[in-house]
Formats: sequence, structure tokens, C-alpha cells
Amino acid sequence: MLCCCAVVMSYQVPPLRPEGSPRSKEQMSWLEEYLEGKDEILLYITAALGVLMPGFVYLLYHKCHSYYERYAKKKEEQRLAEELAESEAVVIVLGKEDGIAAPWAKVIHDKLCDEMVRKPMIWWSDSLNVKELMEFKGFCVFIAETTNGADSKLRKKAHFDKIRFSIAGFGSSDDGPAGFNKVARTLLKRLKIVGSKQITEVELFNTSETDKQTMERFIEFSFELLLQMDKHLPGMSGGDTDDSEAAEGSSSESSSEEEEADEKHKKSK
Repeated sequence: MLCCCAVVMSYQVPPLRPEGSPRSKEQMSWLEEYLEGKDEILLYITAALGVLMPGFVYLLYHKCHSYYERYAKKKEEQRLAEELAESEAVVIVLGKEDGIAAPWAKVIHDKLCDEMVRKPMIWWSDSLNVKELMEFKGFCVFIAETTNGADSKLRKKAHFDKIRFSIAGFGSSDDGPAGFNKVARTLLKRLKIVGSKQITEVELFNTSETDKQTMERFIEFSFELLLQMDKHLPGMSGGDTDDSEAAEGSSSESSSEEEEADEKHKKSK
């Protein structure tokens, strides 16, 4: 009888290290070995971070906030300076100081001085500082005379797109339709080319008329000028929306401007 024997071989799995049991020194890093049994050090470090981190965040916030305040203050000063510059007014006389238009320029200048907080300036063409004109951003009232010696060489572009202007021309009907107040009409075209904004109709005065007739129209012109300047001050809502309405009669193309000037020339005779 044959006997079969089976040999059963078995092996024992080494026991796993129970969780939470300490590791041997060979398995520890130098930091773990140093902190072994020194839990209070970790407590102090945590407490220190809890105190220092909010302070660091506050200092960072304070620094950023101070920078923002300086930036906001600078921007506000720039905005106020810009509004102040755009609120200034100047009467520019394109003619001689003893010419036909000079007395009327002084009349409108005195009227503006009575109504405005900041006194307007008056510039004469023979002593005009072109650099000042290029830097100007406010209201320009042009008093132009079409006579010998009038100077209308204002061609350089600077802040002309910010200028709001009004023109009063003085000339003789003896010059004929083509020459009547030609300086004022040419100036209107040039200012529109460089992007300036017209706020009133161009008033063309006939020097052949009596002073009484001229004064009546000039007073009406000065009241309309002050009204439109109030509407076009910086920050006023009507400044952008009423441009076309304010200059309705003479803010069209050059051909219509010529026709309007011719009509005024005929009426002034």
C-alpha cells in the first residue's frame, strides 16, 4: 500500500507596526529627533505666528492703503486743475489795440469781469503769445476786425479740441459780400478744423452802422454768450448735448456759413 505524504509549508507575516507607536531613532529626521519630547516649543512657535502674522498683514494693508490715498489725492488735484483750466476765459482781439474792434472787446471783457469769479484775460493779436494759446483749454471770445493790420495766423494745434469759442466780427459793408468780416468767417472755419467747439452763433457787425445800433446787438450777444458759457462749464450736463443747438445757425459746413454771412451783410446795410 502506497502512502502519500503532503508537506504543508507555511510562513508567518511579520507583525505590522501599530499606529501611533514611536519610531526608532534611525527612522527620525534630525528635526523630529530634536523636538522629541519638546511639545512646548511647537506651542510657542504656533503662538508667535498667530501674533506676528496679523501684524504683518496689517502693515502690508496700511502700506498699500497709504499708496492708494496718495494716488487718489494726486488724481483729484489733477481733475480740479483741469476743471479750473477749462473754466477760464479769454477775450482775443484780432486787430490793433486802437482799432475798430478794441472798444467792443473792452466792453465784453468788462461784462465778463462782472459776472465771473475768475477774471478773464484779454489778448491782442500783435502781442499774442502762441505758446499760451496752445496751452489754453477754456472759453475764447474772438473779437475780429477785417481791416489792414489784422492778424489771424493761429494755425498750430494743441489743446484746441478743448476750447469752446464765440466770435464777434467787425467789418465794413463797403468791402462787399466776399470781403465783409472775412477774418471772422475764416477764423470760424479754422477753429472747426482743429476741433474747437462753437457755443454761439457768429455775430458780424457792420462798422457803417451807428454805435447805438451796434450796442443793442452787442448787448444781446453778451447775454447769450454768458448763458452758453454757464451751460458749457466743466461738469455741466448741457455742455456736450447742447453744442449743436447752441450753434444751430452757423455750425454747418463752410458753404452754409458763407450764405449766412452774406445774409447778415445784406441786413446790415
